[in-house]
Amino acid sequence: MEPPPSREPKLSVWIVTLNRQIHRDEYAICAKYIEERAQQKAKKYKDHSEAFRYVMGSLLPSLVMRNQNNGLSPHKWYIKATSSGKEYLHTVADSKVLGFSTGWAESAVAIAYSYGRKSQIVNIGIDIMHLTLPRDVSAGKYVEAFAHKLTQNEDALLDRRMKDDVILRRLCILLTLKTAYIKALGQPTGFDYGRIDCDIPQEIIKVDGKVLNGWEFRLFKANLGVIRKGLLIEEAYQCTTAMYRGWEKTVFVWEEDQKETARWLDFIPIDLVLSSLSPKSLESKASTS
Repeated sequence: MEPPPSREPKLSVWIVTLNRQIHRDEYAICAKYIEERAQQKAKKYKDHSEAFRYVMGSLLPSLVMRNQNNGLSPHKWYIKATSSGKEYLHTVADSKVLGFSTGWAESAVAIAYSYGRKSQIVNIGIDIMHLTLPRDVSAGKYVEAFAHKLTQNEDALLDRRMKDDVILRRLCILLTLKTAYIKALGQPTGFDYGRIDCDIPQEIIKVDGKVLNGWEFRLFKANLGVIRKGLLIEEAYQCTTAMYRGWEKTVFVWEEDQKETARWLDFIPIDLVLSSLSPKSLESKASTS
């Protein structure tokens, strides 16, 4: 279903592709440009790759803001948060703000964002899942690992008699829908997924038994080419964005046409990000309020 025509702020997505091994000196370069509290949190990750994904996710909002504002100095914007904890970037030079959400999995770090009035763009969420099963694990067993996040109606959509790839895609659609919505609200990670019931065939979402209205959910699959052990392989990811639009009903937008997604989706190689992190292009870290 297409979203209603409107002059609503445009939702855009960047996906940074980690299409090769990341070296420790490259990690250090990126970490240098994020705020101190994010640096300290990154150090708590035991896995180097996961730590780098967190660092990149922390860096992306400032990179987007610089691109959005034609190089506006980082001294001119601040990270703020709503009463529920939903973060956004505020600039002292403009009444508009940057609403954003980040997410990552394996070789992809994504940010969904929109620039406009706070009331229109602050509730944005994105989630991404690698469309692959753990080694020697069937789709049915994989679903069981997420049973606590699924309602009875949702579990019925995951008929174990279907092919593994169909079950996996459906599971990832359900989970990314829920997570993107939770992120858009600024809710903590402990939010009860069981409160959200997604009827995918009817494109209806209920929260605590009530139909959810006013939201746009954009669902798409991203295919990335990455180097693993010297070989180029393709990885597939399920991505979902959530944005509160204030419309009369909730809209699902299933993006399958690459020409259409190219209007709002950009894939950015990690090498391009690293090349932008020079003393001239990023002079200091974003400030916080």
